[in-house]
Amino acid sequence: MLSFFTGLFRGDDTSREESYLRSNHTAGAPRRTISFDPTLVNSLKKDHATLETLFQRIWDEGYQKRDFRQLAHLLTLFKSGFQAHLIKENVRFYVYLEQHLAEDIHTLQVVKDFRTDMNDIASAVMHFCKRYNHEAFSGQMLQSFECDYQKVGEALTRRISLEENELYTLYEPA
Repeated sequence: MLSFFTGLFRGDDTSREESYLRSNHTAGAPRRTISFDPTLVNSLKKDHATLETLFQRIWDEGYQKRDFRQLAHLLTLFKSGFQAHLIKENVRFYVYLEQHLAEDIHTLQVVKDFRTDMNDIASAVMHFCKRYNHEAFSGQMLQSFECDYQKVGEALTRRISLEENELYTLYEPA
């Protein structure tokens, strides 16, 4: 199962990722360390769709059915997929944008603000996944799960919309 998830978020060609990382030394002058990948934005959007589906399954197959073993399993899958997406986004997307926009301080600041906001959301998502990753729920956990699930879902939905409609439009060849 883990290999499925790893492959899902890696993309079609694993050796392709190695080509994005380059030496940062050329005759003493810094150069770009991440190259433009024309498939990256679609890959990130595919991750979003997969994560949205998993998040909905947490509710449908876990919480609503009171199947806390399945809920814990789905939370583990969601957390792993979310972390893999964040790594891809941080290493390949944000680093490229920060290099590409180095001369445009205003747009660069917007990108950095997006990244900071995502780090805050990521912390909330990780806390949610850890808090409810149990095969048995107490009465208090049952009461708080619905509210916490809704808050995390709203934050993720808002963030995905902003990324796909605003932030990803900045990703273009140098």
